[in-house]
Amino acid sequence: MLVSKKHRSSVATLGPKQAIQVQQELESVLSKLESQSGASRWIVFEHGTTLDCGLKACCVDHLHLHLLPVDMDLAAELATRLSCEAKRIESLQDLRQVRESGADNYIYARNPDGKHYVLTPPAYSSQFVRQVIAERVGRGEFWNWQNHPLEGDSVQTVRMFRDAGLTPHAIYYAHAIEDLSPAEVKESIQAARSMLSRHCPQATMLSMYEILEKSLREIDLPEDKLNAYLVEAERKFIEASSLLVVDLSRPNWQYVGSLMEIVYATEAGIPVIAVVGNAPIQQRRWLRAHVTRFVKTVEEAAQLAPSLLQKQSQPR
Repeated sequence: MLVSKKHRSSVATLGPKQAIQVQQELESVLSKLESQSGASRWIVFEHGTTLDCGLKACCVDHLHLHLLPVDMDLAAELATRLSCEAKRIESLQDLRQVRESGADNYIYARNPDGKHYVLTPPAYSSQFVRQVIAERVGRGEFWNWQNHPLEGDSVQTVRMFRDAGLTPHAIYYAHAIEDLSPAEVKESIQAARSMLSRHCPQATMLSMYEILEKSLREIDLPEDKLNAYLVEAERKFIEASSLLVVDLSRPNWQYVGSLMEIVYATEAGIPVIAVVGNAPIQQRRWLRAHVTRFVKTVEEAAQLAPSLLQKQSQPR
């Protein structure tokens, strides 16, 4: 998806200059995706609203355009199913006319040939366009992302966007947190982030402690389901990352969780930098078979990271 950083309800609620900017961003993103993915036929759609508040047909009240590598005449298909006209427009800027006409909601569609259309049916179900496209590609039962989140597809999409240079590389930082106070854990995370950002300014660092700290207090699940949730969340974040930096430098410590993160990264083909300090853990044959590079400090890991990220950016 192409999502607005600042809150806007839809493209139709933008001013002319903003709509032109979105149009330029859209064309740039599509060009990069076509080059990276090998798919040259893309469709774009928006479940849009002309309202700043009130009843809306779109289920997410924030400007977002869906981009999919599907070769179909989306505008014609929607017009047939909704029994309404797919009106040809020249650009996203023309969606402003929908708001001026008095319509509350609309569907914007861009066909693979680059032509733009807008439909203003009197009523349609939430996520209607997703249903149409899902049926077209033979996955009709999976149209509802809430029932079928398809995390594996999401990971592949993140990696495709990353390889196309549309999103930054993610560095997953793993470390032991047991026997440390929350303040000590946060301090170590910030120290690692500072070093990594200094050497990899275009990358972002992920910490599962930061990601899950709040949600774990709010999730009410039996222990077995909570454990399954933690493992699955951890695996997906690692799979969507470009590099794992794991700190194994605490002496005489059993790094059970961190060792599992190394396994997940290895299975996903993600390079691993292990920070071992003076600990003898580096001599373990199993560990040497899974770690890409060993270093003594997080600072050394940060210095090494750019070269490994560069390799990840190369075509596979």
